[in-house]
Amino acid sequence: MNEERKQFSPNEQLILYSEVEGVCPNCPKTLMYEKNGQNRKYFEIAHIYPLNPTPDEIELLKNEDRLSTDPNDLRNLICLCVSCHSIFDKPRTVNEYRDLVSKKKKLIKRNKEKALWNDTKIEKDILEIIEMLTKEELELNNDDILSYNPKKIDDKANQTMTVLTKRKIHSNVRDYFHIVKSKFIELDNITPLTTETISTQIKTHYLVLCKEHKEVNQNEIFEALVNWLSKRTNQDSNDAAEIVISYFVQNCEVF
Repeated sequence: MNEERKQFSPNEQLILYSEVEGVCPNCPKTLMYEKNGQNRKYFEIAHIYPLNPTPDEIELLKNEDRLSTDPNDLRNLICLCVSCHSIFDKPRTVNEYRDLVSKKKKLIKRNKEKALWNDTKIEKDILEIIEMLTKEELELNNDDILSYNPKKIDDKANQTMTVLTKRKIHSNVRDYFHIVKSKFIELDNITPLTTETISTQIKTHYLVLCKEHKEVNQNEIFEALVNWLSKRTNQDSNDAAEIVISYFVQNCEVF
């Protein structure tokens, strides 16, 4: 018996649209366009596993991962632009199916991480570190740079951390570790245990993320920590948050 095509509510459409941040995950097209002063949809809600699979599709996907047994479950749905939806459906291929399943899994994981943003507190004092990094003209100490030893990060990084992320952490620690550390000492002199409190909060959120991730991917954890700190401190850019999280990688609260 064929499943009926569900009429998705405005809220369900908004959830799926927001999940991909208004951009087709298969191409760079935005999913809304303006014409005659009105915003118009250029997306369709695609079933990753087909709603009513043909016998050929059942055979094709019989050994593939399914995100839900209910084809109308939001976990099996994704916003695609009109042209990408047509290409994905006709004809359906294993490689394209696996690619979209992988993308959807990452989106689901990211949504879970967002749901955790308000669960872990971060002391308002961290804003002083962020503001120092974003607003002050900092002078880097060449002696600190020359004495920097990357071995600690190299020892902790595993194959799930990309070369680019490791290089980014190295650079941040080399350039800013002593500056951030000095600022924490300054904050501790004003309010004792500030550093310890913030370190514990960073560590707690790191452990919560590790618990949520079935397989701990260092690259994803680092990115999730940066996004969390950036949002909690209301930043337009992730740069300062990356520096702070890199500091805690070197300081052993992370990894």
